[in-house]
Amino acid sequence: MSKSMNFIDMALEVGERELASLLAGDIEEAERLAFDRGKLMEEAWRMRESDKASQLHDKLMRLQSLQGQLSSEAKRLHETLKKDLKHAKKENERLSGYRSSGGKPPPVSRFLDKVS
Repeated sequence: MSKSMNFIDMALEVGERELASLLAGDIEEAERLAFDRGKLMEEAWRMRESDKASQLHDKLMRLQSLQGQLSSEAKRLHETLKKDLKHAKKENERLSGYRSSGGKPPPVSRFLDKVS
């Protein structure tokens, strides 16, 4: 197997780990793996051999599919985060309303006013 095929295989493995990290919510690990996957793909492209390009087609199609899954999961996480932030903002506004309306109670005299 050519070196470029080896790099593509490694990129597929890293991509699958990246997807697992995204699904687990480990964004930092997913980011690191995405960077590694990019470097592997650049290396595979640099070492490609024109006469073996047709052999790479299937693996590149798998990588394209994996990229679609990664993008979908990233969009889902983005929407979840956006929704959570909106909820937190509304909750903060609600709690701020309680803080401002609570205030100090009016002073009460310890003596009763018997005039009325």
